[in-house]
Amino acid sequence: MKSTILLVDDEDANLELLNGLLKDDYTLLSAKNGPKAISLAGQKPDLILLDIMMPGMDGYEVCRRLKAKEQTRDIPIIFIASKREMTDEIDGLQLGASDYIAKPLTPLEVKARVKAYLALRAVDKPNDGLAVCPSCRALAVQLDGLVRSVDGLLKDGSLSPEIKKGVTSVRNQGFHALCAAHLAVQLPAMEQNKLALKVTQVDLLALMRAVRSQYETVLRNKKITLKVQLHNQDDAEKNTFLVRGEKMLTYALLANLLERALEASPAEQSVTVTMEESGKNAIVRICDMGCVAADIRERFFEKEVVVAYHAKLITESQGGRIRMRTDESKGTEIVFSMPRGEGAG
Repeated sequence: MKSTILLVDDEDANLELLNGLLKDDYTLLSAKNGPKAISLAGQKPDLILLDIMMPGMDGYEVCRRLKAKEQTRDIPIIFIASKREMTDEIDGLQLGASDYIAKPLTPLEVKARVKAYLALRAVDKPNDGLAVCPSCRALAVQLDGLVRSVDGLLKDGSLSPEIKKGVTSVRNQGFHALCAAHLAVQLPAMEQNKLALKVTQVDLLALMRAVRSQYETVLRNKKITLKVQLHNQDDAEKNTFLVRGEKMLTYALLANLLERALEASPAEQSVTVTMEESGKNAIVRICDMGCVAADIRERFFEKEVVVAYHAKLITESQGGRIRMRTDESKGTEIVFSMPRGEGAG
């Protein structure tokens, strides 16, 4: 079922532009003035794109009235504003707006922001009892827009190899931060076992390569060797290893566990990530030569050990299991499972 978006703008050209960008993917409602917008908002659209400068009742007043009504206060609102109007951003956010899109409208940005807010809306329903962090949600949307914009830039065939390398690095850093923010948004749903996963096939080796790129400085400074093995093969660079899960959460899982292993590992040692198949499951082992302190071993996956606790929530929400083994002489091994992807093996 398509999400519904209310478009509010007094200029026909802007409404036509937005309608052309969004009509294929969403059900659209349109209003050219504030009173009409308030009336249509009673249909509880999933998102409102609201122009600020309108005759009579401006966007700020529309927002104020919608946020004052119980029926409409939880509908996310994205203001559409010129750069000059963006100077009043703080006022708009204080009224309860979720975000701004600057004029002139850019198709890629509009689609990215809309898609991101509607995706996050799925885990932020007003009556589901989940306390999603508003700051985390806003950050996730901003980062999603950044990553999508950079992805669009990378499709430009005129970029030189050097510039493309730099842009790719920015993209990967943005995706790393996006996955962390996405995890924060999803945590309440995972803790209450209410997470509605959007499962896809995920290449675990490709994610591992992306994660590794974010920790090259740590690897270099501590002189740690990171070995990624597939079925005990040392060279996994050109292979794939498919699992079924949610891409950003799976990335966050790998990033959390690798970061923990690098922090725990003594300098000049090896950290090994091994991926293998076991029936219908994929098994991932992350080993380092550090040792978990004796006083937290029994409660390693409880809330106070944040990284391990998050890893447990992500793994179990995706139908897997996770365990930890630690030894003074052999180091620490964390093992988690996920459903295998189609075509694996």
